[in-house]
Amino acid sequence: MRWEFGPDIPTHDFLEEDGLEDTVGFFADWLVDGTFLAWEAVMCEEQDLPLTSRQKKALGKLLSFNDEEDDEILYINEIPRPSEPWYVILNKIVPRLLIEPYRTFDIHGEAECDGWNRIVTALREHGQGLSLPAGVESPEEVVPAEMRHKLWLQFCFNDLSGFGQSDELTLENPDELCQVDSFIENLRECKDSAAYFDLTLESLMTRLVLPERDQPIFVKMMREKLGLSSAQEQIADRL
Repeated sequence: MRWEFGPDIPTHDFLEEDGLEDTVGFFADWLVDGTFLAWEAVMCEEQDLPLTSRQKKALGKLLSFNDEEDDEILYINEIPRPSEPWYVILNKIVPRLLIEPYRTFDIHGEAECDGWNRIVTALREHGQGLSLPAGVESPEEVVPAEMRHKLWLQFCFNDLSGFGQSDELTLENPDELCQVDSFIENLRECKDSAAYFDLTLESLMTRLVLPERDQPIFVKMMREKLGLSSAQEQIADRL
């Protein structure tokens, strides 16, 4: 599929959205409602390329709304086709979601906190049938492994967001200790990411920055709850 257009073909640039949250939301919506798939079907038809069964179904829905089936389709829901393949767009979005290091006392936007999870959920549920670059076997894997694993760890860090933003938000407050339990539970779900980086308590604390008064409490809880013998032991082995 050639992603090349003449000057008379209108296109949409996702990165021109008003903000990161709008960009993520718009991208996820196009996955869920099948707009990316529909545009790929349109382009295959324009280039006389064979259509998959999913593309034929998507194209059929579009043509059913046209008076003439041979009319050129320039807009879907009043928006032109994406200026680049969906996976190229995604790889321009995800680096903007990453926070390094993750400071719990900083205020993070909704896109950074939930954007990656939202996109992956949409890919897993609605990404089948989309084109993939050479050598990639699933929609999620269009994002390089290192970036994927960084974002999954960040998804876990969100459980600790807020510590240090007020006097009450501290691990010295017994009511807040459950946040560490939530963090560990999500880390278990993201065990592959912990293993990918050979994550230890020592290296974890370079990626995750807690207020000074919370750091020793967090480290102690992690060692006790995971049975870590030292700050250099592999966390994934205990998850």
